[in-house]
Amino acid sequence: MHLSTGKGLHLSDPDLWLDPRRPQAFAFISHAHADHVARHEAILCSPVTAHLLQVRYRISRDRMIIQEFHEPRRWENFCCTLLPAGHIAGSAMLHIVDENTGASLLYTGDYKLRPSRSVETATWMKAQTLIMESTFGLPLYVLPPAPVIEAQLCDFVRETIADGSTPVLLGYSLGKAQEIAAILDAHQLPYLNAPSVAKMTEACRAAGLALSAAETWQTDIPPGYALIAAPQILRHSDYARIPRARSAMMTGWALHSSSRYRYGCDAVIPLSDHADYPDLLRTAEIVDPQKILTVHGSTRELAASLRAKNFNAWSHYGDDQLEFPL
Repeated sequence: MHLSTGKGLHLSDPDLWLDPRRPQAFAFISHAHADHVARHEAILCSPVTAHLLQVRYRISRDRMIIQEFHEPRRWENFCCTLLPAGHIAGSAMLHIVDENTGASLLYTGDYKLRPSRSVETATWMKAQTLIMESTFGLPLYVLPPAPVIEAQLCDFVRETIADGSTPVLLGYSLGKAQEIAAILDAHQLPYLNAPSVAKMTEACRAAGLALSAAETWQTDIPPGYALIAAPQILRHSDYARIPRARSAMMTGWALHSSSRYRYGCDAVIPLSDHADYPDLLRTAEIVDPQKILTVHGSTRELAASLRAKNFNAWSHYGDDQLEFPL
């Protein structure tokens, strides 16, 4: 398979684009976050992503080639399989095999290895070429274990309520917000959803995800309740209506010591839907490819780390700095 990287990731045969930013004739959309979505003529995606594309972006279903996870589909001499990526609802990795040559490729899109309370855990297939995201591709990005992160979130909620204040938990309305809700449900902590969050949660439920019904914030927030909202609420007049609000941003960037000031929040908690640095390295070991292409993030730095572990890894953007042993 010939992979072109000049104007995005394009497989010339079978003429398939991978998460392109601009509309194309035929493209794989790995998940329904806006930075991975465009109005292509034909879209390959998972069933949940298809539903979210309709609800969130009003993309017509007749443009979509919908494929279930783990069910191979063949066209011409190619075999295509979608695998859960563990990023957000419906997020998928794409595995392709050229049945004439045996060449294989795995494109991760955004993903994580850690299990989640709200989405499917990522699964894997071996491939000769691995195209992997690199969001947290620097050694400083080592996330705490999931129980530690959940304890930080719950402690913030309980301490804020005990102080007579209202905890406002900030995360993307699609993906992070549903994970926050699932954690609060597991720990029996009551909450309301901002309208934009409630809309996405109900869309995920309609697509078949096992999530609690979204109770929407309309006027008041009862004492003892948290509010789940998108980060934009901090700039909205509605924020002033929240009694004694204390905000916490849910993000992997919380590992930076300055992140609380950057986000203008009372706290930051390292809840992330991306693979951290150790899991990026572990991904290469799991897939065991002959070649790796890093995309989206610290691509050159991650490629260098992988080369130090004897992988043939290079940044999608080029200009990799070669290392020469002394």
